[in-house]
Amino acid sequence: MAYLNHLLTFIESNPALAIGFNLILLVVSGIFAHLLCKFLLIKVIRKVFFASHKQDVPLEKDRRIAEKLSNFIPVIIVYYVLQFMPNMPASLVTAINTICGILFFIFLSIFFNEMLDIVNSSYLRKTKRKNHSIKGYIQIGKILVHILAAIMILAVMSNKSPVIIISSLGAVAAVLMLVFQHTLLSLVANVQLSSNDVLQLGDWIEMPDKNLSGEVTDIALHTITIRNWDNTISRIPTKNFLTETYTNWQAMFSSGARRIMRSINIDQHSVTFLNQEMLTPMLAIRGVSEPLSKLLDGRDPGGVADRWFIDNGLTNLTLFRHYLMSYLAERPDIIKDMYIVARTLKPSPSGLPLEIYCFTSSTLWMDYENTQSAIFEYITAVAGQFSLRLYQYPAGHDFWRLSQENSLRTTTPPSTEGP
Repeated sequence: MAYLNHLLTFIESNPALAIGFNLILLVVSGIFAHLLCKFLLIKVIRKVFFASHKQDVPLEKDRRIAEKLSNFIPVIIVYYVLQFMPNMPASLVTAINTICGILFFIFLSIFFNEMLDIVNSSYLRKTKRKNHSIKGYIQIGKILVHILAAIMILAVMSNKSPVIIISSLGAVAAVLMLVFQHTLLSLVANVQLSSNDVLQLGDWIEMPDKNLSGEVTDIALHTITIRNWDNTISRIPTKNFLTETYTNWQAMFSSGARRIMRSINIDQHSVTFLNQEMLTPMLAIRGVSEPLSKLLDGRDPGGVADRWFIDNGLTNLTLFRHYLMSYLAERPDIIKDMYIVARTLKPSPSGLPLEIYCFTSSTLWMDYENTQSAIFEYITAVAGQFSLRLYQYPAGHDFWRLSQENSLRTTTPPSTEGP
């Protein structure tokens, strides 16, 4: 004990040694407080704060919070330990207090940013909120935290009240508006998109002007991230979704129906009035009898004269259209309660377009494409049974067949019989 008193007396009698000893004591106390907080706070946080939300806040989040707390709590301890150290130069005390104040607000802002990230993660984990994003609001919160931290740091460094610092910012308000104009516009856009449910995570959107078509994977303050169907990533400024045109397909998925609207070209020269000779192969097709009976007003097809078809304007294309609507209505993958239409469009040099308009019962892309392909494959195959020809531009086989017919004509010898 006497040795310890002698050592303390010796240190106090030597100012430089006393200052060095005090600095070492400050460093040791800071390190000890840091280690104590890092290893003990995680247990306290888990039991006190997140006891009822263990599923919402993973264990690694606890560690990250403990690390952030273990950063700025030692700064507080060092600051208060310094107040009980005599014989410290006033300039050194002021410098250490300033450094402690700066570090405190830096670490405090980092801690609040971590808490905002936890709020965002917990929000996204909720089942009912998976498609909604509050990331834009979280980023606004982080910006405000950084601004407040910067103001407090300036107040500590200048030894002035934060109110004076804030009042002095009024003189540069115009400059701040210019600097943060994109942030303010993005904030307004983000609020409108989120509050009106115009855009959500997982939505399929298209922006033809920018050649974008894909799924929304992230809605942030300044940008919205889209994963295109070719697995490329595109980022569009949030404010563009208020000023530019885009298509959101989410309403289609919510309705449970997906539209088919595709046409196939009919050779106009193959469209003609019905006659009994045509009806024979048509009646062999299952499902033709019912639409034909409606068109004939219940008459027996075999007892109708050819002239009746002409007088009533009943063509093979008319019967084909009604048959296709009946065929579509019988398919289990087509919704009966929505429009089912087979109509002809404006004729063109490429033929007479026959458009199919209906809705599939599945909105999945693969099911939709399979249904659409099956319908038009059947139309292509069955059109010939109605004495209709599909139009397409001449191909190599067509020219080859034409050349064969011409060669047969030229090689056939003329008849030599007399009158």
